[in-house]
Amino acid sequence: MKLKNSLALGFLLLLSLSHRLSSPITVNAETFSSTNYLIEMGHINVTSGKKSSTTYQLTDSVGQIAPGRFQSTGYVVRSGFQYIYDTFREFSFSIDDIDINLGTPSPNVGTTDTNIVTVSTPYGTGYQITASENHPLANLSGQTIPDTGCDSGTCTETTSGVWTGNSAYGFGFNVIGIDSSGVATGIGTSDYFANNTYFRQFANRSASPTEDPQIVMSESIHVENRRARVSYKVIISAIQPSGDYQNAITFTAIPQY
Repeated sequence: MKLKNSLALGFLLLLSLSHRLSSPITVNAETFSSTNYLIEMGHINVTSGKKSSTTYQLTDSVGQIAPGRFQSTGYVVRSGFQYIYDTFREFSFSIDDIDINLGTPSPNVGTTDTNIVTVSTPYGTGYQITASENHPLANLSGQTIPDTGCDSGTCTETTSGVWTGNSAYGFGFNVIGIDSSGVATGIGTSDYFANNTYFRQFANRSASPTEDPQIVMSESIHVENRRARVSYKVIISAIQPSGDYQNAITFTAIPQY
């Protein structure tokens, strides 16, 4: 029996901005005048921009009123022209391999394959990554491999559980944060998977009622090249019908402002 799990990459960018003034405000600006001229400006800017040489890089705001980083509960303000270079960094999300092949498994033996997701965010933003499947692994005859219940039979699309035994049949996944060398850190994923022995079902969009995509990785801070390893696992019984089993997995990355 050959198993093949194909991945579909989904990307969703949501931005909602609301601004309302409930009462008039007073704005003060610098004013210079004489009998020959009148200059009005919000601040006196001497210089600003990005400078560099072979030994340094510098961004600056000189002469601007109150440049700097100001933070309290619920907000962060970055005041100064140099922050524009950080503010407009792109939100990016990638998956290194979108063709997952679980090969030809043997009964009561776990078979796995992996890929790596990477996400970067602008300063001041975090992210969420959700996952779902279009349906359980199925062959052309409509026979399926069930989504795993893990060893205890209680893991679902929202709850992970230990899956180390070989008599708990099904298909599931695990997501673990890793560093640049591939060593597990759990960063961004420990709220959803305690370690690499914990698995879940993919949310099934064909179920009735439909199961909503579930968060599998998230952080509330700016990140650069944050990586996680996704492990796909299947265990079949000796009576599982043979065939080509497939489904489509969708990952959606959403910036958090």
